[in-house]
Amino acid sequence: MTILKGVWYNKTMNYKSFLDKPFRLMSIVGFVYLVIMLLLNLLTDFSYELSIMPYSRIVSYSAEGLALLFCILTFCFYNKHFFYYIALEILVFSNLYTGRIYTALFITSIMFILMLLENRLVSKRKLSLYIALEILKILLVVPYGVKTFFEYVGIVLFSLCTIGCINLIFRHAYDKKGSGTINLDDYKFTDRQKDCIKETVVNNTTIKALAITHNVSESAIKKDLAHIYNVLGITGKADLKALFIGYQF
Repeated sequence: MTILKGVWYNKTMNYKSFLDKPFRLMSIVGFVYLVIMLLLNLLTDFSYELSIMPYSRIVSYSAEGLALLFCILTFCFYNKHFFYYIALEILVFSNLYTGRIYTALFITSIMFILMLLENRLVSKRKLSLYIALEILKILLVVPYGVKTFFEYVGIVLFSLCTIGCINLIFRHAYDKKGSGTINLDDYKFTDRQKDCIKETVVNNTTIKALAITHNVSESAIKKDLAHIYNVLGITGKADLKALFIGYQF
């Protein structure tokens, strides 16, 4: 009986550990989606039936194959979120090239939500890169006519503004809910552990980067995080971020 409980506990912990890696879960969903799309392409002209551009079939297969590869890389290196962003960008450009405008808009919206949640657009360099990519996407719509062009631009602006405002509303609500719900000073954390919490929540800093910053081994940072999770009664990084939403460091 004790052995069965131990096995069940280990499975539960592994399950929770897996859920603590959202980009790994998203990579699995992306992988399944791309396999379905590839099968549809093999059996029909699904991805390029609307295209007026040359080499649409090649572009479609190549883009889905590359996105599939980046989904696998995301699964293997789930802390390297840029792999998933690259996969999404490839799919957006491919769908725009092959005339699937609304699919491209949907994926663009997903990507913008992720970027806002991870504060990816806070630096001028990243924001400039994002704007440059959006301009390239708009240029890809030009061959499909004036009506499609203005429709795409209108929906993009509407979607981005709406998503941005929703994000501001939630951030404002969490700020109001506020920092009074939890106080780091109530816990006997070391300065390094407090910095680990701040960097993980605010900047999504990796264990490797934290180790370099504090000039310690990665195992030391892992021990710090394990101690933090234990003290706060949580299971991982996702819970840590949720717990400190709106916290003023």
